Amino acid sequence: MSAIVQNITLVTLALVMVGMLPTHQPIPNATSNAQPDTLLKDVTATELQEVIASYRGEKAVLVNIWATWCAPCIKEFPEIVELQHNYPDELKVIFVSADFPGQRSDALEFLKRQEVNWTTYFKTGKDQKFIESISSKWTGALPFTKVIARNGDLVASWEQSASYEKFERHVKTAIKSSKP
Repeated sequence: MSAIVQNITLVTLALVMVGMLPTHQPIPNATSNAQPDTLLKDVTATELQEVIASYRGEKAVLVNIWATWCAPCIKEFPEIVELQHNYPDELKVIFVSADFPGQRSDALEFLKRQEVNWTTYFKTGKDQKFIESISSKWTGALPFTKVIARNGDLVASWEQSASYEKFERHVKTAIKSSKP
């Protein structure tokens, strides 16, 4: 760690200790690519496809692309969290924040308020490449959801928000079609 970064870190810690800096503010990272929390990891389009593929043969997958500035995303979010809790052995929910880089801390705080306790992702890279890698039918509108069976087959995908019943119907289809 460079002397400058060490000094910034020490000054920041000192300010926190004497109450001059709020403790809810993140301490600056020593490196620019360090993750502030494993709850929200950076992901490229290619890496996201690898994450999704890693569940093939193991679980059905629901991918939801959302953002803190998207009202329909925020409205449906608790319903998707509930699905993960209701089908923990058969379903993997993969949340991907499409927030702007400056809103990363907002996304992280939102995840914590929603009591998400599994790794989620923060989209990086070019938007068009990311959109095309997720679905050729996705225009880029948010929220976007796709449900994939254990064998990797696409069960459903859609733009716009959905009700718990719609999510669950497609998840049950994915789980059922995933059974050997």
